[in-house]
Amino acid sequence: MQQFLSYPALYADICVTYATLSLSYFALSSQSAFSWQSEAWKRVAFGLLSGLALYYLAPDRFEVSPHLFFSFEMIPIILATFFGGWLSGITSFLVNMALAGPLSLDNLLIASVLVPLLLLRVWQHKTHRLFYRAIILIALYRMALAYSQPLQVPWYDVLLYQCAVTGCLAICYHALNFAERHIYAYFSLRDRATLDSLTRLNNRTSIDYKLASLQAHQKPGGVLLIDIDNFKRVNDTYGHLVGDQLLAQLSEVLMQSVDSADFVGRYGGEEFMVITERHNTAPIVETAERIRQAMSASVLPLAEGASLSVTVSVGAAIYLPGMMMSKAVEMADDALYQAKRNGKNQVMCSRIMQLDQLGDGPG
Repeated sequence: MQQFLSYPALYADICVTYATLSLSYFALSSQSAFSWQSEAWKRVAFGLLSGLALYYLAPDRFEVSPHLFFSFEMIPIILATFFGGWLSGITSFLVNMALAGPLSLDNLLIASVLVPLLLLRVWQHKTHRLFYRAIILIALYRMALAYSQPLQVPWYDVLLYQCAVTGCLAICYHALNFAERHIYAYFSLRDRATLDSLTRLNNRTSIDYKLASLQAHQKPGGVLLIDIDNFKRVNDTYGHLVGDQLLAQLSEVLMQSVDSADFVGRYGGEEFMVITERHNTAPIVETAERIRQAMSASVLPLAEGASLSVTVSVGAAIYLPGMMMSKAVEMADDALYQAKRNGKNQVMCSRIMQLDQLGDGPG
């Protein structure tokens, strides 16, 4: 009669499963919290990384009958489905098929467990109660399969192994759940510290850090200051709620009008800033004009079928290595003031922009 899987091997399987899943989750949460709503490549990566654990776990099989064995292979697949959604779960399952062979009895057993989890969309309704119901049902299902077979090991070994699998599932689930909560809290705090709550653009602190970074690295760039024309009149006439809606509308216009490499933020009040890596006059003015025209063409719907359309004035300046960044911002502010004084709804450039070629490197 086969002996129970050694305790060191059992302990090693638990540690490998926990470590692989936890490290994978943390690695995929470097820029934003990983979840079933993350980018497709992250969800696929989580499934593939779970497959690394499967590669180690596959040889450690506890044969309970001539045709049935238990293993830890099911654990990464179940947890990948709970935390990464259907794409992670299926990817992990496909890795297991590649390792064990597509027609193995073990894969049929795992598939019979995975399909109900997919149909229930457990990743969307992830709660402790749902998780424990799922793993208890899985444990009963596996025990029923073992009961239907002529066992070649004692029943207490089967029970002990199943308890170890269930315990490992619970430990890994709660560890990942703990990490998920704290990572979400971290990114939420970071967003509150760096993003403007109304427009969801970078706030003044982020802008100041970006400007300081440009100066520290002596990188040339362009600075645009955008201000909503007659904003005080809008607030006085329509109220601050409409004013807030207008600010949110301008933020959307800005994000749609600038390049992906441009840095956009709310500088203060109704004033916004765009920082570009380009320091040539033509592309900077093109970006400023695109913003101005897009805002002129946009309409904010109001109550009772009314609507509101406003314009913006833009002041443009460049930053060249050796300059103080505060001077570049001051020149952009002077250009904005000139645009306001000249009738608003226009783009004005600072005098130094004729020196833009000085920022070019040597080839």
